[in-house]
Amino acid sequence: MDLEQRLRILVVGGGLAGLAAAAYLRGRHDVTVLERFTLVDFARNDYAMSITANTHRFLRELGAEDWQLQAVPLKYVWGCDAKGNVNESVAQSITPSGATTIFARRSRIHKELLAAATGRGGTGTPATIRENVKITSIDVEDGVIKTEDGREFRGDLIIGADGVNSIVRTAILGPSAPSASPSGVAAYLCTATSPDVWRIRDVDRMERWAKGKAVIVGDAAHAILPYFGLGCNLAIEDGEALGYFLSNVTSASELPQALERFTALRVARAHMVQLAGRQVAGLVSEEEKESLPPFDGKAFMAKVYACGTGGSGGRGGQEGGAGGTGEGGKLHLEGRTLINK
Repeated sequence: MDLEQRLRILVVGGGLAGLAAAAYLRGRHDVTVLERFTLVDFARNDYAMSITANTHRFLRELGAEDWQLQAVPLKYVWGCDAKGNVNESVAQSITPSGATTIFARRSRIHKELLAAATGRGGTGTPATIRENVKITSIDVEDGVIKTEDGREFRGDLIIGADGVNSIVRTAILGPSAPSASPSGVAAYLCTATSPDVWRIRDVDRMERWAKGKAVIVGDAAHAILPYFGLGCNLAIEDGEALGYFLSNVTSASELPQALERFTALRVARAHMVQLAGRQVAGLVSEEEKESLPPFDGKAFMAKVYACGTGGSGGRGGQEGGAGGTGEGGKLHLEGRTLINK
């Protein structure tokens, strides 16, 4: 693609979703990532994450090998039913491409996505990272971002990858934008020095993710409860899908149709996972309780973790490919995972 045909894309947020989007878009467009803090901050409060087979394949395509991630493969699944009966089975998650479900530290995944977005070895132009950018306003119609220190960034597209407290989400949806709310679920992080407790928040399901020259991805669009270990997988899928739908876009006038296709594919998939998380946690509304059948873990995983051979997890539901999400997770120990059925 000629330089004059490359779009100027501003990614708000330098986390997993933002860097994945930057990595997949740099081959065709000029990408600038605006991070509120510094990328060093992403190495703090580190923890392991599950990367499902199709997302694992995405990481490998971007150049992140298992030895770089210091990844541990999923080998066994321990299941516990409502009566307390425990069973063990061999994990069946290897795809025809050879990818499988793995566990890796968030900081290492972040490091490899940063390399994919900014390294010289990738296709196109390396993404530019701007740290300590404190945004004061976003104009989604004109594609303008203003900051506390008086800077102004202009782009053909603004991608909001700025997490559960997304300001891009608010700019797109206005007063009706849902805010991150405590779910009543807590996560315990134990370190060598002391335990820490995190209050888990999610965001209500949204039908609209895009407006004007802006779109949201990752937790900004679909923050979910962590019962299935799918949060970062959905975020990376978003980046891959954006890269696909914007791969042949050569002018800003083509963006509305591309974003419509992107959201038409991704919204339904994200909603399915969001609803399942709340259903398992017992946090659905009384109206939903009456209309929903009992949660079927096997049927759910068949939908989100179908490993096909054509297309990809990011756009598999439409393009005839793999589903790409993952194994439920409560406790991960040396390639084993304990799940609730």
